[in-house]
Amino acid sequence: MYYKIKIGALVLFVSLIVTGQVFAGAITANGWYEEEEIYYILRGVEEGVTERGENDLYLIGGDRVYQANVAEFIPGEPGYSPHWNVNVVHTAAGMTLDDILNSPYVSSHYPEALFDDVEDILGAEADGLIVIDHPGVVVLCPIISEKGAEAPGNLPLSEDFPEFPDTF
Repeated sequence: MYYKIKIGALVLFVSLIVTGQVFAGAITANGWYEEEEIYYILRGVEEGVTERGENDLYLIGGDRVYQANVAEFIPGEPGYSPHWNVNVVHTAAGMTLDDILNSPYVSSHYPEALFDDVEDILGAEADGLIVIDHPGVVVLCPIISEKGAEAPGNLPLSEDFPEFPDTF
């Protein structure tokens, strides 16, 4: 009987997670800032807002498609806000992953992260290796400590990403 109750509770908990009906804790994600891993809470897209402040978030190929996102500012810096303007990074026409890997902009953390610093992303854009799309989306994602991201009740997003394709 005891095991049936525990299994039933586990099934209920997993089904609540799958359906998005978890009421305690937060969904957390890792990201990058100036070659260091950071953590933040996902609060979602801000409806009706196309830009807010100067804090930018760079999605390499899309939101956590190939790597964790790259943040421009962190708490304590001028320009930081938990409201991030979304920017999507893609290879430029005629460029490949090898072109980026042979550039000075690639992260020393590759293959975990192709880019880990906004300055490198902007340098790669200036050199014509990538293009940055500005879809007019703002997300609310306050940065927290690693300990906070791993606190009981929080649900971290996977840090397992597929390999980068030749173009993204």
